[in-house]
Amino acid sequence: MSIEPRELLLKMKQYEFVYDTKIGQVMNPKADEDKEYVLKILDLLYKNFDRVRYIDDMGSKYTGKGAWAVMLSQKFALLDKRIPIPQVPFHIKIDGKNDLSIKTKHAYLMLVGFFKESDNEICVCL
Repeated sequence: MSIEPRELLLKMKQYEFVYDTKIGQVMNPKADEDKEYVLKILDLLYKNFDRVRYIDDMGSKYTGKGAWAVMLSQKFALLDKRIPIPQVPFHIKIDGKNDLSIKTKHAYLMLVGFFKESDNEICVCL
């Protein structure tokens, strides 16, 4: 079964995220809020799909220098593929710099501004 890339953004909303798991809820007391904003980010990317470029890796080689990129994962978002545990279900790169500490709520608000204030594309890794 193949799915159109744009529809994949909507399909992502139907699956279990690490926020839904017991370990996800223990490790992140704001798991429900984070999941809510991840879903909003998926909607935002869907609405601005003409400016979305899918990538397989968050490295600068794939995103480009100074680019914005977002990685979303249903269950596993591995920064280091050698460690098979859920590490970061949401990851954003702003102006080419990784920011692992930013909450999804703040990232959502920044992405709203990004789409309003710039004409640049955003890289997305699902």
